[in-house]
Amino acid sequence: MRVDYISDYFIALDRLIDTPNDVELLVQCGIIENWLPNSQMVVTLINNLVFGTVTSTANFYFANLLGELNAYCSVPWHKWKATLNEDYFSTPWAVISVSAATVFLILTLIQTVCSVISL
Repeated sequence: MRVDYISDYFIALDRLIDTPNDVELLVQCGIIENWLPNSQMVVTLINNLVFGTVTSTANFYFANLLGELNAYCSVPWHKWKATLNEDYFSTPWAVISVSAATVFLILTLIQTVCSVISL
């Protein structure tokens, strides 16, 4: 029976949390709760909790999870997709306007092809 799940959890959190934005994202997703006055204090707390902690990578409970996260983030397509969603599809109106622009572009292309064929 392993008794170091808690320390492994905090080490995993330390690897995930580097900035206050990371804390806000984890709070927003319901992974952690922030009862401290600001997110920077959570960053400092997590970083100080695991300072000097030694763990074996062979016995690290969250090794597979963190490995999968790193592999997912290293694929450029996932970053491009996230950027596209944030920049162009952040609101329903943005989705509608991009869809309408795409439809108009396709219709213009069809009209151009039909005009060229009729010549």
